[in-house]
Amino acid sequence: MVNDRDRLKLAHRLQELMGEEATVLMEHLPYGGIAGIVSKDDLALFQVAMHTDMAELRSDVRSEMTELRSDLRSEMAELRSDLRSEMAELRSDLQSEMTELRSDLRLEMAEFRAEIYKALNSQTLKILTVMTALNGLMFAGLKWG
Repeated sequence: MVNDRDRLKLAHRLQELMGEEATVLMEHLPYGGIAGIVSKDDLALFQVAMHTDMAELRSDVRSEMTELRSDLRSEMAELRSDLRSEMAELRSDLQSEMTELRSDLRLEMAEFRAEIYKALNSQTLKILTVMTALNGLMFAGLKWG
C-alpha cells in the first residue's frame, strides 16, 4: 500500500521530470492506491447486493403489513363484539329503567286519581250540605214568611 511518504517522493520526482504537469497527474492518482479504485465489476456486484437487500426489505415490509392488517382486523372484530355487548347491556338497562319508570308513573297516577276522587267527594259532600241547608232555609222562610 502506498503511504504519504511514498506519494510525496513520487510527486517530487515527477515535478523534476514533468514540471507543473506533475501536479495534475498526482491529483488524479487515488490516495489508497489501486485498491481504492472502483471498477465496473465492483459496481455490478454492489447493484446486485442492493437489489437483493431491497427485495428482502420489500418482503419484510409486506410481511409486516400483512401481520399489521391481520392484527387490525382482529382488534376491530373484538371492538365490534365489545360494542355489541355494551349496546345490548345498555338496551337491557334502559328497558329495565323504562319498566320501573312506567310502574312508578302508574303508581303516581293512581295516587293522584285517589286524591282527586277524595277531593271531589269532599267537595260534593260540602255542596250537598250547603244546598240542603239552603233548602232548609228556603222552606223555613216560606213557612214563616
